[in-house]
Amino acid sequence: MTNRSYHHSSMQLVATLWLIFSSAAFLTYALANPIAEWDMLAYAASAETIDNTPREVIHSRVYAELKERVTPAEYATITSGNHYRTVMHADAQAFYEQLPYYSIRVSFNALLANLKSFGLSVYDAGYWVSAAAFVFSLLVLWGGLNDRIHPALQILFPILFYKATMDLDVIRQILADSLSSVWVVFICIAYLRNSRLLLPLIALSVMVRVDLIIFSGLLLLLMLFTSERKRYPGLFLCGGMLLVLFLLVQQWAGSYGWKTLYYFAIITDMIATHPSVYGEIGFTFKEYLASLVDPSRWISRVYLLTALFSLISLSMWIIGNLGEYNRRVCRISGVCMMYIAVHYLIFPQMYLRFFVGQNMVIFACVAILCTHYWHVYVGDRRSAVRAPDSIGAVDN
Repeated sequence: MTNRSYHHSSMQLVATLWLIFSSAAFLTYALANPIAEWDMLAYAASAETIDNTPREVIHSRVYAELKERVTPAEYATITSGNHYRTVMHADAQAFYEQLPYYSIRVSFNALLANLKSFGLSVYDAGYWVSAAAFVFSLLVLWGGLNDRIHPALQILFPILFYKATMDLDVIRQILADSLSSVWVVFICIAYLRNSRLLLPLIALSVMVRVDLIIFSGLLLLLMLFTSERKRYPGLFLCGGMLLVLFLLVQQWAGSYGWKTLYYFAIITDMIATHPSVYGEIGFTFKEYLASLVDPSRWISRVYLLTALFSLISLSMWIIGNLGEYNRRVCRISGVCMMYIAVHYLIFPQMYLRFFVGQNMVIFACVAILCTHYWHVYVGDRRSAVRAPDSIGAVDN
């Protein structure tokens, strides 16, 4: 009987079928059970702006369309659940001042606007894009790495992705984080495979989500320290394009800047409803430190698991016996963990949706390293033991 490698085995087929089935099931579940949140209004309005809808009709339209698709109780919660939502519903100018926080997600809003031009409701487009992008990011990650991961660990992918990396509520909402997740996965796979697409993916990342400049910048620094000198010009050019696109997106969206965002979202906890008014108000270093150490900011224990997995990757790197590919696995895992930490220092909120791609890449990297060491210390030894028996059987 011929010995086949694990990724051609029947167990690999089971892992593949399980991933396809679970992805289809979660996609169906997400689309059949959408969650209405206030953010969907701002994304819809941003898409309407790109679609050249007159600004004076956007406010009333997005609320009117929302009212048609949610229950009276849900509509009341979104329009009057707290002070912020009450003001947004009653004051069109206050609502418009929120849009720079959302229109800065250029690719997501442009995609919604294009789908709307084909006759699809902007809200239906949002749900479809969000759910499909999250599922696609899992499929891309698995497809790019399944030849490096044991099928038994591949079977855990959907569980880690939908339960640990993000809760089931995230996939049911309209969120630009979905496209960010896909882009991060593409970047990480391109890095691991040393693809020529890596630098273009890095340079364009801010078109998907501007805070990916942190992730892309960290990765470029890593590559600068680990690459040959002949690659330096390409890395510097990529970094320059990344910075230029970041500044252009910021200017186009009318971004208020980090200080205003921090004061508005963190210090006042969204009580300050007019960013243009509060933009000149500063905050003290003491207030900044207080927000960093506030335990309510760490809203999920998943990050303890993420930190544990990162330490496992670091330990395996220290142990050695990895080879170049697996050293790259350790590096990209470290970049993902550093991104989460730096992002928290800049904007101390640990929502799961912010880091879906990074968390899943960290989990995948641990699975790759575990598979590698399984082969080194278990699989190869078994093969060595079986080999003499097989030779003897042929001789007889």
